[in-house]
Amino acid sequence: MDEIFVRYAEPVPLDKSGYTVYMLKTTGPDDACIFLKDNRCTIQQAKPTACRLYPFVAEPTPDGGCKFLLSMEQNHHFKGGQVQAGRWMKKYFSPEDREFMRIDIGSAPVIALLMRKVPALEQKRAIMQYLWYRFSDFDLDRPLVEQYRQNTIKLVAALKEMQEVST
Repeated sequence: MDEIFVRYAEPVPLDKSGYTVYMLKTTGPDDACIFLKDNRCTIQQAKPTACRLYPFVAEPTPDGGCKFLLSMEQNHHFKGGQVQAGRWMKKYFSPEDREFMRIDIGSAPVIALLMRKVPALEQKRAIMQYLWYRFSDFDLDRPLVEQYRQNTIKLVAALKEMQEVST
């Protein structure tokens, strides 16, 4: 799994605490997706979440939900008619996918806040724990959502423990 991240994804820190997301790498002068060859997707059958979500980006809301925004980082990102995010999600995301996103987006503010409060001596360990529980500690033969939920609980507990040790 880690080899896939190194080869095809780019870490993007979203917060000075080390809270990071991974974006698919791009290539060429127009920053095309790394999986686009001869103007065709080479991983269409796998339908990665990042591809199904495009052209939207998700942002957490105070009530623990999320709102979807149109990605406009590049001029070519989205042109054409109007698309409603809710309809898009129902069409391209299963209930399991939506639950995964709810857990991910709902826990993001809590995890980022906890990571910001980790003492300086524990920051490297906090980042390693974050990367482990968010991106590596998964059994590919088991359903993702329950593992992700449990990993999120473990990560929050580990970050809280790092703060308690320092006090």
